[in-house]
Amino acid sequence: MKSIPLRKLLQCALFAALLCVCSPIAVPIGTIPITLGLFAVLLCGVVLPWKQSLVSVAVFLLLSLCGLPVFANGQAGLSALVGPTGGYISSYFIVAPLVSAVSRLGRNEKLAPVFSFCGCVLGAVVCYALGTLQFMLLMQRPLAESLAICVFPFLMPDLLKAVAASLLGSALRALLRSHGQLD
Repeated sequence: MKSIPLRKLLQCALFAALLCVCSPIAVPIGTIPITLGLFAVLLCGVVLPWKQSLVSVAVFLLLSLCGLPVFANGQAGLSALVGPTGGYISSYFIVAPLVSAVSRLGRNEKLAPVFSFCGCVLGAVVCYALGTLQFMLLMQRPLAESLAICVFPFLMPDLLKAVAASLLGSALRALLRSHGQLD
């Protein structure tokens, strides 16, 4: 069995911790609050390679399943994941590696923020799609009403999160690479 370098494990742990700290921060605006969870997932995807971003999200979700209140409003566990807004959180498992893969399409450091931004936007769309689908199924609401509740109020805040994650993440990734701390 191949051993994993300690620095990779630490990077995964740090991003899992960032997810645990950011996700409960919530601004209530209606049925679904604005949280920093998506920002942390996008940043994780921009900075870490896809496998490490996947591990970070998996650790975050496992900590919740163990009862740690890491979701908005102090929620945790399976009940939160299978609830009306659980699709957004569950989507993180797809969003982080997707953002990571798209962010690494451009090898030019100057274009890295552009590819990272595209990955973040694509990741947000996947999050919206999976989360809204689960919301619609559980709440038995039509698509138009679900979009009005679950997507439209979040477009501008999530666009700002995508910009911040792509700029900050690209700079952090370049810094870590320049010091030999990231593959």
